[in-house]
Amino acid sequence: METRGPSRGGYVLMEAGSGVPAVVLLATGGELAVALRAREILEGDAIATRVVVMVCAERFERQPAAYREAVLPRGVVVRVSVEAGAVLGWHALAGEAGVAVRLDRSGLSAPYRTLYEQLGFTPERIAAQARRSLAKARERAA
Repeated sequence: METRGPSRGGYVLMEAGSGVPAVVLLATGGELAVALRAREILEGDAIATRVVVMVCAERFERQPAAYREAVLPRGVVVRVSVEAGAVLGWHALAGEAGVAVRLDRSGLSAPYRTLYEQLGFTPERIAAQARRSLAKARERAA
């Protein structure tokens, strides 16, 4: 099933190296560069990581169940939403075991890379959150 379609609200941008993800990173817009770098870090640690672009969660939720499952498999409980704006609604996609790495402050002025670094919105932090969530999910499953 084709899982690359912005018109469907969400789609797989980068598949896990093994094809079977242990972690899904959800991002949109300007956050994609941070999520893709976090994926590189996780894949370097042998943690299979998929990056999903979530353009419009409402549109994604209206897609057939088979499509939603192909993009966000129920069996992958470690989902990290990466959002530099409002995080309303993201927890529903991240699921019970998921985490939100967010930058939800306003009124700051600096180049975005400077702000991301100073406020901890970094690929390293996202990767660390994914590792923690993965460890907790494995503990629960044991």
